[in-house]
This record gives sequence, C-alpha cells and structure tokens, in this order.
Amino acid sequence: MKRLWRCAVWMLFLALPLDAMAHQVFLSSARITENPGRQISVELSVEGTDLEKVFEVPLTIRGGIVNPHELAKHQTKIVDYLMARMAVANSAGDSCHFMSKKAQESYNAVLLVTKWDCQKTAGELFYQTSLFFDESATAGQLVFIKGQGKDSKNKTPPLLNTTTPKISITGPPPTFIETTKRFIAAGLEHIFIGFDHIAFLVALLLWARRLWSVIKIITAFTVAHTIPLTLATLDIVALPSVFVEAAIAASIIYVAAENFYRRDIEKRWPITFLFGLVHGFGFASVLKDFGLPDNALVTALAMFNVGVEIGQIAIVGIALPIILTVDHLIVRNAPNAPNIRRNPIFIYFASGGILLLGAD
Repeated sequence: MKRLWRCAVWMLFLALPLDAMAHQVFLSSARITENPGRQISVELSVEGTDLEKVFEVPLTIRGGIVNPHELAKHQTKIVDYLMARMAVANSAGDSCHFMSKKAQESYNAVLLVTKWDCQKTAGELFYQTSLFFDESATAGQLVFIKGQGKDSKNKTPPLLNTTTPKISITGPPPTFIETTKRFIAAGLEHIFIGFDHIAFLVALLLWARRLWSVIKIITAFTVAHTIPLTLATLDIVALPSVFVEAAIAASIIYVAAENFYRRDIEKRWPITFLFGLVHGFGFASVLKDFGLPDNALVTALAMFNVGVEIGQIAIVGIALPIILTVDHLIVRNAPNAPNIRRNPIFIYFASGGILLLGAD
C-alpha cells in the first residue's frame, strides 16, 4: 500500500509543469469515511517536514520522522492550524457538528483523526480544505472516500487544490423509492446468503403435509423475528453476538434432531416462535451494519423486514415442491407404500445434513 501511495505521489510530480516544480509542493492526504447515521470520519495525514516549514520548529528528526516529544510541545497550535483549514458541511455552508479530534505521529507524518455528526445538517455533504494553499500555489490534498455507495478501492483518488478545494462525500438523502428498493434488496440478500436461516426453515418443513401447518409455522417465525429486529435495531434491547450466533446454531440443531422422533408438526409453531426471537437478533445485527438512514428509519426497517419475508416465502415456495416431488417419486411409486406417508429415510438423511450444518 505504501509503495502504491509513493508511486501516486511520483506520478503527481511528473504531471506538474516544470515551473511548478521549482516551487515547494505541499502534499497531504485525507481518508474520509461515511458511517451509518451520517457520521463522518476524516483522517488527515500531513508531512512533518511541511509543518516544520510553516511553524519553523524542529518537528522531525533524521529521515523526516516526526519527533513525538516535539509534536507534544506544539500539538495544540498544529491541531488548531489544521482544524481551521478543513470543514465538513452542506452546499449552503452549514457545518456538521464537530465531535472529536485526536492527533498523533505516524512515522514521517502527523495524523489528525476527526469525527463529525451530520444528522442535523440537511442535504448533500462536502469536504473542503485549504491546507497549505497560502503557502504554495501547487499545494494539494489527495482524498480517499469510503462509505455507503462509495468506495475508493481501486480508484484514482481526486486531488483537491486551490482550483477545486472541495468534494462531495455523500449524495442527497435517498427518496422513499430508493430506500424501499435498497432495503428490500438487503433483506432478500441476507436471507439467500444466510444459510443458517435457510437450513432452519427447511428443517421445519420436512414433515409438512398440510398448507395450514406451513402457514402457522411461517407466521410464528415472522411475528417472532420482527419483534427483536425492531428493538435491537433501535438500540432498545441488545444481546452479545456470540450468544446470538450460538443460539441460532442451537435452533437449527434442535429442529433437525426433532425430525428423527416427531413427525407431527401441527404443534411446532410455539417452538418456532421462540427460536424466531433469536433469529430476529441475527437479522438486526446485519441491518445495523448495513446502516439505517435517520430521515427514513421506519421505512428502512419495514422494507428490510419485507425483503426478509419475500425471501422466506421464496424459500418455502422452492423447498415444498422439491419435498413433495421426492415424496411422490420415492414413496408413492414404491411397492406397497402408503400414498400419504413420507419416506422417513429421505427426512432422516436431509435432517442429518442440516444437523451437521448447525453443529459446524
């Protein structure tokens, strides 16, 4: 990574006109992260030698390495200087609420980490800098942006300078349609890549023969997981992730094991409701990591749940025909086999595989 960064710097030097090379080039970098809840983190890296020239103090030692003792002596004025030359605000100039700052040495640079709360700052957000612009006409700052909908990986970082001193770090708040599509897709994606939830649902259905039994089970699971999904996402209730993951695995093992000694699933909905509460906390951890927009919290939460339900219905719609087809081919075509009975060998084999998956 450091080698790539140095190459980028050298390419920048080569791209500059010759008359600019005759002047001092002040080059810094900023890594900006858009976190959930419109929280913005800015990690500003400034060469110690550049700060030495501005403050005329011996900030570095041999090789340009920042001396932590010298930095401690001059830290307040250096931080104030850097803070006065950066801003996170909207297009109207309304600044985000400043939360915290921390400065430290990082080899040959001074690293300033700041956090900003932009929940009450409406509209598109911009990062702006004027660092070293009064020192050199060729001063610039490389900006790496990472966040919801943006990722600087494998992209050329933009260079802010006196001509282009600011850059957009967020888009405008998403519309209702955009929020709906985004969170339904997120719910669907989590169901289809969450093999633990799929395994649990399939294990519940292996002995199912009546549609009403299936409806009761799915309804119990839906109602149950909606409760902790809402409470945990809103930070009203929280459980350790280790406990939640272990409980989800236990639910899969229990239901799969139950298939070996219980074939009647008519009364399975209470235990499904109980385990659904646990799975709801698992859904909530995914949703919180995904990030909820503060201006559409209820919509996002509801649409994620809708996506999960669509996924569940799709799984049932895929699993039941397969189970019934196997039932028809193996049982009804077998000599002297009852027409309404499922082949236990098929159920035991499938439940055994699911049990091993839960124990893994």
